[in-house]
Amino acid sequence: MQKTKYYADIYLRISKEDGDKEESESIANQRALILNFANSLPDLKVHKIRIDDGYSGVHFNRPSFIEMIKDIQSGIVNCVIVKDFSRFGRNYIETGKYIQALFPSLGIRFISVNDSYDSSKDKSYAENIIVPFKNMINDAYSSDISAKVRSHLEIKRRKGEFVGAFAAYGYIKDENSKSRLVVDSFAADVVKDIFDWKLDGMSALKIAEKLNENGILSPMEYKRYTGLRFSTPFKINPSAKWQAKSVLRILTNEIYTGVLEQGKRLSPNYKIRKQVSLPKEKWAKIENAHEAIIERALFDIVQSLLKQSARSASKNSSLRPLSGLIFCADCKASMVHKSNIKNGKRYGYYVCSAHRLDKSVCSTHNINSDACEKAVLSALQSHKLKLSAQQSAKYAEILTHDHKSSHKLSSRLKAKQDELKRSIGYLQPLYESYKGGVIPYEDFISFTAIYNEKIQRAKAALISLENEIETAACDENQNLMDVSYAESDNLSRKMVAMFVDKVLVYKSKQIKVIFKYANEQVVL
Repeated sequence: MQKTKYYADIYLRISKEDGDKEESESIANQRALILNFANSLPDLKVHKIRIDDGYSGVHFNRPSFIEMIKDIQSGIVNCVIVKDFSRFGRNYIETGKYIQALFPSLGIRFISVNDSYDSSKDKSYAENIIVPFKNMINDAYSSDISAKVRSHLEIKRRKGEFVGAFAAYGYIKDENSKSRLVVDSFAADVVKDIFDWKLDGMSALKIAEKLNENGILSPMEYKRYTGLRFSTPFKINPSAKWQAKSVLRILTNEIYTGVLEQGKRLSPNYKIRKQVSLPKEKWAKIENAHEAIIERALFDIVQSLLKQSARSASKNSSLRPLSGLIFCADCKASMVHKSNIKNGKRYGYYVCSAHRLDKSVCSTHNINSDACEKAVLSALQSHKLKLSAQQSAKYAEILTHDHKSSHKLSSRLKAKQDELKRSIGYLQPLYESYKGGVIPYEDFISFTAIYNEKIQRAKAALISLENEIETAACDENQNLMDVSYAESDNLSRKMVAMFVDKVLVYKSKQIKVIFKYANEQVVL
């Protein structure tokens, strides 16, 4: 019996990206073909079967391929067998480096079954030429497939068809057409609340904190909860929470107005995986591609608010109604809100920020904040009468959006109850897995702690939601538009954000209100 001289790794690869759709290229077919061939070689023994399913042949950063190379470098493996050159790789330069340089230098035997190539056998001059030629053809084929895929995706983008792997938070892919987005009612309500809270003057950080307090799953956690096979290159927290950046991502995404923007990033060519940002004029931007969650008017107002440098007086206080919108009429610097205590009574006022930093610049332009805000409210109520019926109806709908409606809160209550039930349901199988020796004690303790934490958070969120539902039921029949706008004695941040472009304060304490609509200015 002939002694084994070669310990071989059988390498199998397939990828739709390379156009490997034929049944003949399947992993099962490759395995059967190579095993049958390997059994015919008495001096060869199969060490391992390496499989990279779903990896492009253009790149060599494939998990099983990397493991195989490690064993080759360690001296464990001295032979590699593939179905054909294209299964090994479709990159002409890199494939040539392995087959014609690295493997020969390490004494590695390389066999390509369908190409009748075996590096251990003497080859003619013609055979030496045909190897790089075939690799060049495989490379060209990959380039052609890549160009066709790019062209096909670009056509779909220009037609307003969604080509992403996952829909943005607030949407899901249509079951009947994966290239069309439809509204996810539960997540869409959360998106509406995020915009509404921003309109109320909350910062992105405060909105994130509120969402976490209410037990609303973050976009990443929501994807997992709904069963999507979602993965990320970033380290994942066992229970990812809302962050200010995830809130800002939602607040600045035009997709919620029905606009589909795609093709923002692209790899330079099929051999380079790293993507680069494209100029805006090259994006595929389609209006009314799907149902809008947010009115365009509201989205534009929020973008304006995000550009302003409005800050609250302290970390825990809320924004004043005019913060970020009130300016010194003379030097154009922003007016900041301050407060003092006089005769045991606290009063607030706006002052010119430029003068406050440098007394030689401008003057204080000091004005009582309550008096100023009442004057703006009066001007705003008069301004409402000059809006068209259509405008009034549109902005009334935004102003009266109720993020405490019983229906919405009940939906969240049900979702949180399901989440609680699910987390509790994980504990028993976890214990059984530990007792059965499936998982070690350390993992059992770690996962138990994670699920117990989720259970406690879900219970706290349920109590909070139940209290909100009780409060909302009492307010359900109130006409918030009449109370908060037409007849209110107080100016709200939302009212100002909706209608006021800026407020100018003169040294004489005269006030000019410049509105966003009807091209109107009012001097008070």
